[in-house]
Amino acid sequence: MAAASVAVLAATMGAALPAAAAAYYPDVDWITCQVNEERAAHGLPALRVSDKASEVAVGHAHDMAGQGKLTQVGSDGRDLRTRLTDAGLFSAHAEEFMYSGYSHDGYFADTITDPDPGNDIYTSLMSPEVTAVGIGYDRQYWDVNLLGPHRKLATRAPVCPTAE
Repeated sequence: MAAASVAVLAATMGAALPAAAAAYYPDVDWITCQVNEERAAHGLPALRVSDKASEVAVGHAHDMAGQGKLTQVGSDGRDLRTRLTDAGLFSAHAEEFMYSGYSHDGYFADTITDPDPGNDIYTSLMSPEVTAVGIGYDRQYWDVNLLGPHRKLATRAPVCPTAE
């Protein structure tokens, strides 16, 4: 299986990759569950995972890694809205956040759930307008797509670990 296919599969399924395929790939479900704990503390409904938005995010993370920089515009000239539309994703509300350097789910989840007033992604994640998330990763480049509701937006509940 090609590395890109493995990356897309892991992003959409939230699964850990075999050690031979990659040293690290984020668990999208676990990260979303961490965000949902914070949302619940604020009386907000849980975010859902858009596997299609994660596929779009993986593609853009791969592109950023290839360029060696964080950028909202891909090497093909497309921005978030164009990438989403090209993938058949529609939402009146769409936001994108990009990061580099994280290679641990816990550190990344801690960063995005930090309520510091200057943490823009936290503010967006705690917005009732945001209902779904897509997360992509490639070579320490992250792309996080936040979407609002749309009648054609296919989402699923994240698979959260159960307390033992």
